[in-house]
Amino acid sequence: MTMAALDYDQSDSNRLDFNLEQEPRYAARHAFVATEDDAANWQRLLPNCLEAYHYHLAFDLGNVEGFKTGYISILKDAEVVCIAPFFITDYALDTTVQGAMKTFTRSINKWLPRLMTLRLLCVGSPVTDSAQIAYDKNILMDSEIIRQLSLTLDAVAETEGASVIAFKDILERDATLLRPLLVAHGYSCVDNMPVARNAINFKDLDAYFASISASTRKDLRRKLKKFDQIRIEEYDGMPPHLEKIYQLYLNCYEKSELKFEKLTLAFFESLATVMASQCRFVLYYLDEKLIGFNCLLIGNGVMLDKYIGMDYIYSTQVNLYSLAWLHKIKMCIRDGFHTMQSGQAAYDVKLSFGASLEQTYILFKHRNRFINPLLKLAARVLAYGNFDPALKATK
Repeated sequence: MTMAALDYDQSDSNRLDFNLEQEPRYAARHAFVATEDDAANWQRLLPNCLEAYHYHLAFDLGNVEGFKTGYISILKDAEVVCIAPFFITDYALDTTVQGAMKTFTRSINKWLPRLMTLRLLCVGSPVTDSAQIAYDKNILMDSEIIRQLSLTLDAVAETEGASVIAFKDILERDATLLRPLLVAHGYSCVDNMPVARNAINFKDLDAYFASISASTRKDLRRKLKKFDQIRIEEYDGMPPHLEKIYQLYLNCYEKSELKFEKLTLAFFESLATVMASQCRFVLYYLDEKLIGFNCLLIGNGVMLDKYIGMDYIYSTQVNLYSLAWLHKIKMCIRDGFHTMQSGQAAYDVKLSFGASLEQTYILFKHRNRFINPLLKLAARVLAYGNFDPALKATK
């Protein structure tokens, strides 16, 4: 679903260079507000993508503190052929660091905050699993398009005071193409957090159990016995009790060691409104008390498991995370979804539940060429994969 049109024979890359003295074939523009024209172009360039225009619009309408969003359009003969969403924020270099190293980096940040926090201009979105760059599948992604995109990013960074420019969560299949093109403009590449997915090719829950290890199967069957203790309600679009749902989200946000964007109640309201037919809330009750929820994006045979929230006092009594996972598997089977994408983090559990991982990457550069080598070193030392035991075990 991401950059689907960017597949081409890498052997062609040598013939895609262009003469700088020639009239550029592409033009670029940027804006900080998306329009209905953008919606039409995005659907044309990246059809049937759940994390496209309307999802970005929900984030914009959510007024999430600390983020400024925008869009770069690349045009050929006045027609938009590429849309790259971006955001600007103050980024802490230790955002994905965990464990003892986090304590160390926090102490550095306390005394030298400007060392650990940089103004970042980033292609992608804080709330997508991977960078959703819309692109015309009839045109090859070549060095001139990347040049126009890079020049525009440089200009926006200068205006907005950003010292670092990055492309966030580039899927492995897309990085194969983008990496050599961006390296020519001074970008480096580092591993980022993989995206977890389950292929749903089961006729029932027993068939799913047969696909996972015996120990996990035994554990889930034991937890499944508490299924009759909870009541489940599903709502496409706006759910009831949205303020309670938001509080459950905050419970998980505050408990998580990985914190980037803190979503707002307005974001969930906007999401349920602008994506009413593609947004599903699943509510879990113990007796009459709401103890958990999932927020899902659904469509085109895919379920994206985006957000979860729990009342930890009660959810642990019924093993809610595991029961919610099994209910999502059952929904996929029931509604004909061929893929359940559960996003990033919690890899130990997701791998045991049968997920596979697709690597993502960050392509980045510091605008000061003297500082750039230090940023490259810091990025490799502080990469998420260095601190997650489950990812280390897969390598």
